[in-house]
Amino acid sequence: MNLKRLFMLLFILNTGLFILVVMVINRYQKSTNTLEQAYQMQYKSLVLAHELRQSSDDLTRMARTYVITGNPLFKKQYQTVLDIRNGVKPRPKRYNGIFWDFLTLDGSIATLDGKKIPLKELMKEANFPEEELNLLFTSQNESDDLTNLEHKAMNAIIGVFQDKNGNYTIKSKPNYKLARELMYSDEYHKAKIRIMKPLDKFYKMFETRTKAKVKEARVIVKKLEFYVTVIVLFSIIVFLLSFFIILFRIVQPLELLRVSMLRLSKNDMSVELDKDKYQDEIGDMIGAVDVFKDNTKKLITSEQKIKLSMQEATSANKAKSIFLVRMSHELRTPLNAIMGFSNLLKKSQNINEQERKNLTIIKKSANHLLNIINEILELSKIEAGKIEIVPKSFNFEELLKEIESIFEFRCESKGLKFKLIKSENLPSFIKVDELRLRQILINLLGNSIKFTKKGEISLYVYEQNKKLFFEVKDTGIGISKVNLKKIFKPFEQVKKDDYSQNGTGLGLSITKELISLMNGTIYVKSNLNKGSEFYFSISYEDSSNDEIDIKIDKSSIKSIQNQNFEKSILVVDDIKENRQLVTQILNQYEFKVFEASSGTEALELYEKNRIDLIFMDILMSDMNGLEAIKKIREDKNDRKIPIITLSANVFLEDRRKALKAGANDFLPKPFEEESILALLQKYLNVDVYLKEEVKQTSSHIEDLPIEFYEKLKEYSTLMRNEEILKILDTYLLNDSTKKVIIELLENFDYQQIINLCDSKLNKAV
Repeated sequence: MNLKRLFMLLFILNTGLFILVVMVINRYQKSTNTLEQAYQMQYKSLVLAHELRQSSDDLTRMARTYVITGNPLFKKQYQTVLDIRNGVKPRPKRYNGIFWDFLTLDGSIATLDGKKIPLKELMKEANFPEEELNLLFTSQNESDDLTNLEHKAMNAIIGVFQDKNGNYTIKSKPNYKLARELMYSDEYHKAKIRIMKPLDKFYKMFETRTKAKVKEARVIVKKLEFYVTVIVLFSIIVFLLSFFIILFRIVQPLELLRVSMLRLSKNDMSVELDKDKYQDEIGDMIGAVDVFKDNTKKLITSEQKIKLSMQEATSANKAKSIFLVRMSHELRTPLNAIMGFSNLLKKSQNINEQERKNLTIIKKSANHLLNIINEILELSKIEAGKIEIVPKSFNFEELLKEIESIFEFRCESKGLKFKLIKSENLPSFIKVDELRLRQILINLLGNSIKFTKKGEISLYVYEQNKKLFFEVKDTGIGISKVNLKKIFKPFEQVKKDDYSQNGTGLGLSITKELISLMNGTIYVKSNLNKGSEFYFSISYEDSSNDEIDIKIDKSSIKSIQNQNFEKSILVVDDIKENRQLVTQILNQYEFKVFEASSGTEALELYEKNRIDLIFMDILMSDMNGLEAIKKIREDKNDRKIPIITLSANVFLEDRRKALKAGANDFLPKPFEEESILALLQKYLNVDVYLKEEVKQTSSHIEDLPIEFYEKLKEYSTLMRNEEILKILDTYLLNDSTKKVIIELLENFDYQQIINLCDSKLNKAV
């Protein structure tokens, strides 16, 4: 039998027994009430019969006492007894056999605090059988005859006698002798006997009847008591049986199941589950747990495989990261020498024009190789989730103007309209990662231009609840629902006829990652052949113009002005070529230079000489640069001299480690001479010459159209060399101007080109 049916059977059985017990107890209660009523009836009947007899005795006693003493008190009490018995006066509440014994003294007054009701009426209310009631009435009638004799005796005391009609109208002298004779005569005693005979017969009949009634009730009560005992015992047995059935059929199996599941939760697969032992719901549960056990075994096996795969993937990723770091370091170190010495050779007066061009090609190729290395490292950061956001204060309005300038021109070149809509509550100065925000906007707007042939492109910017919201909309080819699900995945591209675009497919995935890191979200809505709408938001902090960092434009530094000063600089690097490069740059400006190939040697030179600034490499044998910096900072005689770390490891965490160790600045390899000069200006307060190429170039191209400067600035901002060379050929530039711009382009000095365009555009305004 399954548990559901068993439970219903036990429930019905226990409920039935409970109802039966309630019914028997109710019947027993009624029987006890009947027995109680029989006892009460017996008592009340006896009280009434006793009152009848007692009233007769009280009347006799009072009449005789009056006859002997002549005290009117007893005559009055005599009359009161008659009035109470006949219902003329109220019946006392405690009207018992000794009531009048307390009222024999002169001045005693009876308390009549009950209701007026004749004794005959009480007898009728007691529900006596008619035969018994007739006997009581007979006794009372005989008592009335006795009362007549007592009246004669008491009237004789006061000299009043009966006439022929039985009325007390004859008055004479008091006759005490007659009164006594009447009260103690045979006639009086016979009348008394006539009263007691019916009462005696009543007592016998009453006793027989009440005993039978009580006996009958007691028999029923005892019978019901037996039934109650039997049913209660049977109920207890059924209850205990139900308890043991529940214990062995439900509780015990559930406890075993609980213990088994606890062991399974701890991956103890040695648990034995006998699902065939119970052919009920418990058996079904055990079967389900057994299935869970099998699935858990499979899951554990799968997890172990996944864990092993993850470990292998982690090891592979770690190996890849180590490889990329080492590759970056090993490539940047020789690149530093190639680019640095190329710059020094170009400044030499002993080389011809062809050699200068060759050096330019060398530097250009080195820069291209450096860009490839940087892109590989950036991709590695994306895959490892190590892209970091560096919030800085900047002019938000200027950024939007720059974006508007770039894309307004690009849209015009394709016959498109560009709209920038700004809400009135936009902040002028904000603190976010400006470079990443520019990268996001250029990527989204660039995609819109790429996939739009006609119509317009718009950018709507507004602020709400300390968040900036951007909406980029176009009327391009749109994106299908299938492609919408994957456009944010790496290496995924939207492909459509007549829109064959080059790219890696990383743009939108990088954009989404950057927006997420800036505490924002991005989503897209699109319809095929109608256009796309990109919505994104980022968090920002309020800023002001005073918080914007003023930086030295390293690209505008030419050299150090001639000064009469003596500054000692320590250059520390375990690679000779790197030391020589920095040393030759510094020797041009007559600095006193000390060289060290390890941290230990650097500490010795630092202690023996007065050093004004240290260029410290990080990775060195013997003692690395970070340890050497810490020892210098821990020295009691530390003069807080500036320490600049030079490293081919360019990750942000490498910069943090250097600054935490006590370095003042961090210069990644390869570096330009201008970077060295900018640091000298910052920490040694030296004066520098600025380049004059902008002024010289500006003097040659004053008559060129405004569109030329706008295009040149746009392509320089996007570092698109091919487009720059095309517009140089399109517009009529003299050879000297073209030569200067090409030289800036070959040196990757885009900032100088942008500054040139800004100066001409400002004049035009």
